[in-house]
Amino acid sequence: MIRPVESALTGIPSRTAAARSEITAAPAGALPAGAVPVQPVDSPVLGAAEPPLPAPRDLVDEWAAPPSVRGPSPGPDGSIVFVGDATGRPALWVRAADGTERVLDTGPAHVRSALWSPDGAWIAITVAPGGGEHTEVHLVRPDGTAAHRLAGGVRPGTAGAVEACAATVSRWAAGGRLLVVTESARSGLTHAVAVDPAGHRRHLAVGLALQVCAVHETADRWLLLLREGPRGARRVLVARVDAPDPLAPAAAPLEAFPLNDEMAGGAAGSGGTAGGIATEAFEVAGGTATAVSGTFAADASRALLACDLGRERPGLLEVPLDPHGRPGPTRLLAGRDDADLERFLLLAPATAVLGWNVGGRTELAVHSLDDGTSRALPPLPREVVTGLLPGPGGASLLLALDGSTAPGEVWTCDLTGTASDGPDGTSAGTSDSGVPAYRCLVSHTPTAYPTVEITAVAASGTHTAGPGPGPDPAGAPEVPGGTEDVGYRFVRPIARRFLAHDGLELTGWWYRPRVAPGPVPTLLYFHGGPEAQERPVLNPLFHALLARGIAVFAPNVRGSTGFGRSFEEADHLAGRFAGIADVASAVTHLVTEGLAAPGHIGVAGRSYGGYLTLAALVCHPELFAVGVDVCGMADLETFYRHTEPWIAAPAVTKYGDPATDRDLLRALSPLHRMDALAAPLLVVHGANDTNVPVCEAEQTVAAARARGIPCEYLLFEGEGHEVAERANRLVFVRAVVEFVAARLTGAQTPADTLGEAVRPIEAV
Repeated sequence: MIRPVESALTGIPSRTAAARSEITAAPAGALPAGAVPVQPVDSPVLGAAEPPLPAPRDLVDEWAAPPSVRGPSPGPDGSIVFVGDATGRPALWVRAADGTERVLDTGPAHVRSALWSPDGAWIAITVAPGGGEHTEVHLVRPDGTAAHRLAGGVRPGTAGAVEACAATVSRWAAGGRLLVVTESARSGLTHAVAVDPAGHRRHLAVGLALQVCAVHETADRWLLLLREGPRGARRVLVARVDAPDPLAPAAAPLEAFPLNDEMAGGAAGSGGTAGGIATEAFEVAGGTATAVSGTFAADASRALLACDLGRERPGLLEVPLDPHGRPGPTRLLAGRDDADLERFLLLAPATAVLGWNVGGRTELAVHSLDDGTSRALPPLPREVVTGLLPGPGGASLLLALDGSTAPGEVWTCDLTGTASDGPDGTSAGTSDSGVPAYRCLVSHTPTAYPTVEITAVAASGTHTAGPGPGPDPAGAPEVPGGTEDVGYRFVRPIARRFLAHDGLELTGWWYRPRVAPGPVPTLLYFHGGPEAQERPVLNPLFHALLARGIAVFAPNVRGSTGFGRSFEEADHLAGRFAGIADVASAVTHLVTEGLAAPGHIGVAGRSYGGYLTLAALVCHPELFAVGVDVCGMADLETFYRHTEPWIAAPAVTKYGDPATDRDLLRALSPLHRMDALAAPLLVVHGANDTNVPVCEAEQTVAAARARGIPCEYLLFEGEGHEVAERANRLVFVRAVVEFVAARLTGAQTPADTLGEAVRPIEAV
């Protein structure tokens, strides 16, 4: 078993003592001595005439595990909180209005989200002890004091048993006096509760995979907008509850809440009582949905949804509500045939900002709810919006962005067009009066684009250097050209379309290294979910492989989101066999088009992508020279048996019911076909993963080694379903690159020289 090394300095393992001193002494904005700078370049067209190419090099540590920021939440007087990992692990950061930043010590648990209270008194955070699934909700003062647990985690149960649940921050209510949280319990159900800072709580609703999308408050009544139900078949509900008074005598203290109690009679979608509060829930007509988010109008006369209820693609839907909260028929306010509405923000009673997912990239538009007209905002400085929040006074937006050549950052969009440069001088878009403009507010991106050359791809496919027609599409500044070799340049992916074995159109993102023309060694990489989407965002593993001369193709096979409901549902149950066949279709496309070198193709993926990797390796062993399984399921029956109940229960619509579909689950499980495995395999897992339990990795390793297949096992202590700490992420990237490169190119770097230049790789 491979064991991760101990972290050093800011959480990144050092290469040598000399390199450590160089990194420590390097001034802000400078590369350490001997490091290879990075620069963006569009993925080149096969066969293009290219200038002399530099020798392949390892991606420097700072970019192999770059720090990022995400999940901003606005606070008082222009301050914000966000989650950042520049100190090594995901932590809570505060940015003051003057631009100064500080980290609040909330303990060793990984911080996953943060939400500042409306009165500015508290910050609520969701934390993951050990990176695992037993998440907790904590409160902390903005000055870092009075931190305490409010919900979730592991606690004593009945008869001496230990009970665990997963708690998540939902939203503040009552001006900051109450916090709405959800807790998923061992029953498999999820409870919504209102809790005050002292821990007194009142139960609101319970259901399968329950989420609270919005709350409308009056003095005696709350309306809850809820999403409930299994994956791919969510119901939209409007529940009416008595306004909770957590200080009333009947309120339950923190430790007294019966987590294993299914709250009989209080399930979402039914009338009755739950935890002492009268509830009545009404289902929005139109069937079920795959994606649901929304809010109430200020007067509760309607609810607005980003949803695919009764539609092929999610759009903006209006649901009228009577005075009792009963929903009427839905009406489409905005929809597109080529895009999903993945998020929206109600800026004013009649104005919304819409975030459209168009083939993986985000497009923003300001939409009038009165006349139905939309005005597109300028192109974003990064490709994907992960958070959309209001700025002060409704005249600006607070955006969480990810891009293909930069990790997560926080930007603003001044809708009046008067934005100025940020503290680092970074701005994008335009700033003419009345034209919206973007400004970078928080970025921990290391040494972004330090050289004087920007390389692009001309229409002929040749590399060109120098300024382009406008700002760099990923936000890099426009600078004069040059002819010097600047070392490794980032590669922006190209979207490709191809047909599956049954004629279904599939897509993927193609990353080609700057090597000589011709087919190249290639790794296919599959995202998790499967109801997720590969998008043009920075994946350091991809760029570390590219730096070694290995291309990456990241497909969106059937079951992925972003391409319509029919596409997402195409892999349900027995349809998963076709999803596995999509992997072979991707290889056929790459080889037929002369992109990938036959015999030099590998496959990798994380979570569901890890499952798909194992399935492809045993169903199509002749196609692959190497495989990397990152926390994937090997046996769907043991996955159901050992995963968390609140993860298993909603999954039956996707994979099958373990009680009634045993034959299907067995047929879909790679573990039962491991006698066909032929390629060397690297298995990666987090020791605290209870989403896909560690037994899945252990079974895979045992079966591969029993067959005599070279199999290495990388287990991360202190990590769960994701490798979150930067030191571990660096170990992960280096280990995967070494394992894959040794099998696809024959090039292998001694462990003590990781990060240094290696010899050129012959084009295959």
